[in-house]
Amino acid sequence: MDGSARETWDARYRQRGTAPGPPSDWLAANQGLLRGTRALDLACGTGRNALLLARLGFTVDALDISEVAIEALLGVTSVHARAVDLEREPLPTGSYDVVVMINYLQRDLFAGAAAALAPCGVLVAETVTRAHLEQLGQSFDERFLLAPGELRNAFGGLKVLRYQEGVVLRSGRPRAVAGIVAQRPGQARD
Repeated sequence: MDGSARETWDARYRQRGTAPGPPSDWLAANQGLLRGTRALDLACGTGRNALLLARLGFTVDALDISEVAIEALLGVTSVHARAVDLEREPLPTGSYDVVVMINYLQRDLFAGAAAALAPCGVLVAETVTRAHLEQLGQSFDERFLLAPGELRNAFGGLKVLRYQEGVVLRSGRPRAVAGIVAQRPGQARD
């Protein structure tokens, strides 16, 4: 694991605390499209989305670089939390009915996230766009901002079920985001 990234995120969680908070609005709004038994939550933080998936009946693999965040999830039934550096470790392929990637942008992970889906599996992703900076005037590291249409184009091999791009309310304040719910083609597992 990248020690500096892990140390940075561990320090943030020590400062903020590890209470998970409510699940992503985008994930919650699209939970009716999720089927199956296995889910993967990428960059899960303290598990707000993993916990929702577990309540929906999924067995969840929750991955994050922060050991402090992962410790908060240890012992939670149906959630298998592991400290993983997503920039260095490959994802399993064809294993998950649901893959969630919220507020995390690692462009070279797009293909791996799509490949981690089982046939008919669903990807749910949402993160910040350039409009957050340009329209809303919010400060943000530009490396982690999506260009217009980038999220939709990143998952061309999947069937888009829902897509949104624009300014929405998140945690009670405006945020410019792109969100996608997309399904891998194929025959569902029994």
